[in-house]
Amino acid sequence: MSPAPTGLSQPLIRDFASARPIRTGSLIVSIFGDSVAPRGGVVWLGSLIKVLEPLGVSHRLVRTAAYRLVQDGILTSEQEGRRSFYTLTADGRRQFEEASERIYSERQSEWDGRWCILFTKQLQGEQKAEVNTILRWLGFARLGNDVVAHPNPDRAKLIGHLERLGARSECVIFDAELPSDQFHAPISQLVSGAWDLAVLEQAYATYIAKFRPILSALRRAKELDETDAFYVRTFMVHDYRRVLLRDPGLPNELLPSAWKGHYAYQLSRDLYHLVRDASERFVDAEFSNQIGALPQPKGSFYRRFGAVRSDGMPVTT
Repeated sequence: MSPAPTGLSQPLIRDFASARPIRTGSLIVSIFGDSVAPRGGVVWLGSLIKVLEPLGVSHRLVRTAAYRLVQDGILTSEQEGRRSFYTLTADGRRQFEEASERIYSERQSEWDGRWCILFTKQLQGEQKAEVNTILRWLGFARLGNDVVAHPNPDRAKLIGHLERLGARSECVIFDAELPSDQFHAPISQLVSGAWDLAVLEQAYATYIAKFRPILSALRRAKELDETDAFYVRTFMVHDYRRVLLRDPGLPNELLPSAWKGHYAYQLSRDLYHLVRDASERFVDAEFSNQIGALPQPKGSFYRRFGAVRSDGMPVTT
């Protein structure tokens, strides 16, 4: 069993343990993406069992959740003797890379005022369902039957997904530009009707209220326990991921003033940099693969949430 956390992570652990149902699979996804993927992407099931046990998650629940992630095509398993090792599938790796880019990078706000309009009427059956899932993931909103739109999508990712699903030739994509005299009230009404930004902002507010006191306490702390650092980091990424991946990534011009998503990113950035090094020492000690401790993360890992100064704090200017 991993060392029991005793400090700042305790309220986060109680919140997780009291939730019903306990979403073990979702937490494993967060741990895999944040701690395992940067270190080779392979982990012994026993490591996951050890780090989840202090959270009140039984061996059986961990094994069941890992099995379901295999069934969903996110993980694949390999047996060596009595030990099971898990790694990402190719599709799982693609999903993790796209999610990581959104989680750890600040959104670019430049916008030329143009919209991407996509028509999906020619799609049918399972292919249409798969395309609609991807469009929601990319932040598109439905404007009508078989019509979706986004003001600033990642065009390369959109085209890549459509080609991967064999749907590129079945979709019609337009670039639209609105007259300047329609930029204000009509567009605000369109945005508020297409994306429920009020619900999303409330989710950000809940996240901020939960983790802002922890950031303040960490800044006052003289030293940081490695176990607490890992669980704070894990739950921060887990909760932030669940809100952020619902965010369509609209340009600043279309967002309410003082948008809480911006502050949530800054909070996550500061918290992550404070706990990163101590939490990595926990990963060194508690996680293993077929040959022992996980390899050290690559350089890109240290650029998560932006550059840092020599004292480990983020560069903010």
